[in-house]
Amino acid sequence: MSNRFNTRNVYLDIFKFFLCYLVIAIHLVGESYEYFPLFRLAVPMFFIISGYFNYSADKDVLAKKSVGFIKRTLKYMLVGFAIYIVFDFVMCYVNGNGVGYYFTTLFYEDFLLEFLFLNRPITYTGAQLWFLIALFVVSLIHYALVRFDLLRYYKIIIPVCYLIYFFFAGYMYLLQDTDMPIRYTRNAWFFGLPNFALGFSLAKFDFHKKSWYKYCYLAIGVICFFLQITEYKLVKTENISLEMYVCGVISAVFLLLFFLGIKNGGCEFYYKWVGKSASFYVYILHMAVAVVLSKFYSFDNLMLKSLVVLIVSFAVYEIAYLISLAYRAYKERRRGCVN
Repeated sequence: MSNRFNTRNVYLDIFKFFLCYLVIAIHLVGESYEYFPLFRLAVPMFFIISGYFNYSADKDVLAKKSVGFIKRTLKYMLVGFAIYIVFDFVMCYVNGNGVGYYFTTLFYEDFLLEFLFLNRPITYTGAQLWFLIALFVVSLIHYALVRFDLLRYYKIIIPVCYLIYFFFAGYMYLLQDTDMPIRYTRNAWFFGLPNFALGFSLAKFDFHKKSWYKYCYLAIGVICFFLQITEYKLVKTENISLEMYVCGVISAVFLLLFFLGIKNGGCEFYYKWVGKSASFYVYILHMAVAVVLSKFYSFDNLMLKSLVVLIVSFAVYEIAYLISLAYRAYKERRRGCVN
C-alpha cells in the first residue's frame, strides 16, 4: 500500500474535500450569502489538477496515462449516471410523478444529446454530472492529442478557449440580453479543456521544487481566493458567469503549486481506509444526499446544510467503501482456501 501511494500528495487529496464543500455550497447556497464568490474555486482546480498529473516527459508513460485517464473518467461518469438514473426514477414515485414524466423530462424536454455533448444543464437531480461528462470528453481530446503528437496545440487551445468562454459569458449576455449562450460555456470545450491544458502545461516546469516558494504560492492563492468578492462586486451582472472566474483560476494554480511544494507524509492509513477517489464519489453523491435530507429536515442556515451534506455524503461513501474492502478480503480468503 505504501509503495503504491508514496508518490501521491495526501494533503492535496484531503484538500479536495474542501473543494467538494465549495461545490456543495454553490449548489445549495447560491447567492444568498455575501461570500458566495469564494465558492468559485473548486471546478477549475479539479480540471487543473487532472491536467497536471496527466503530464509526463516520457512518451510511453504519457500514453499510458492518457489511456488510464479515459478509463477513470468513464468509470466516474457511468457510476454517476447509474446512481442518478435509479435515484431519479425512485424520486418520481416519491414525488407522485409517473415513469412517463421521468423519461419525458430526460429525453424530450431537456434533450439528452445536448446534455452529453454540450453539457447543457438539464432538469436532473444529479446537476453535478455535467462535470463528469466534461472530464470524460476532455480525456478523449487529450488522448487524441497524445496519440497524434499534437500536444503543442495546447499553447493555442488555452488562450482561444478562454477567450471564447469570456465572450459568451460576458459580452454575448450584454448584446443579446439572454443567458442562453452561458449554458454552453460551462462545459468540456470552453471550461474544462483550457483549465486541463493549463495544468498539463504547468507540469512541464518545476515551479514547486524550491520549498520556500510554497509560502509565496500560498499567500498569492489565498489573496486571489478572497479577491473574488471584489471581482464579483465590480463586474456583477445578472446571469453573468464571468465574475470570480479569473481570480478563481489564478488562485487554483497557486494553491496547487503550494500543495505540490509540501513533502508527502505517511499516507498508508488514509488510502487504506478512505481511498484515493473518495472526494470524487462524495462529489457524485452530494445532490442525492441533499434531496433526501430535505425530506426529513429543513435547514435555516444553508452553510450548515452544506457541511451536513458533505459529512453524510462521506459517510455513505465510506460505508460502501468498507463493504467493498470486506468483500474483496472475503474473495481473497475463498481463493486461498481453494488453492
